[in-house]
Amino acid sequence: MSKFVEKAQASAEAGFTLIELMIVIAIIGILAAIAIPQYEQYIVTSKATTVAQDLHQIVTQATAGQAAAAAGQTTSVGIPANSVAGCVTFTSTPAATAAPAGGASNTNFLTIYPTVGTVSAQADYSTCSASLQTAIIGALVAQNISATGTSTTATITANGAVTYK
Repeated sequence: MSKFVEKAQASAEAGFTLIELMIVIAIIGILAAIAIPQYEQYIVTSKATTVAQDLHQIVTQATAGQAAAAAGQTTSVGIPANSVAGCVTFTSTPAATAAPAGGASNTNFLTIYPTVGTVSAQADYSTCSASLQTAIIGALVAQNISATGTSTTATITANGAVTYK
């Protein structure tokens, strides 16, 4: 066999054919079509779980604050200024105040005094997408927090009883 023919065979076997490249691109496209929606659903579920955990933590701290208030102590409960979800706002009654000196700059504090009475905290997710609202409601219900609509309010009485609406 001549050197020219050997060289032509070697160069023909060195690369990928167009068909092989098209098959690889098609496989990558199929995998992306499956993976991207799953990833987006994972992100929504993660954000909803974070919102539910934030509200649960506020309620737990406020309940402990009410117990401390019954004992004559003043306590502070951290209220997130912004949620990880980016569309959820937390508010409280009485209104949360700015962080004390040396406190975190993005956090508000609900101060519970012995004379404060009833305290409430609300998670408002009305500006979230419909799929995120549904996921937040599901995450709240999974934590035994009754949730419907576009916001959930927890009310903590002076004796520590918690109700949700």
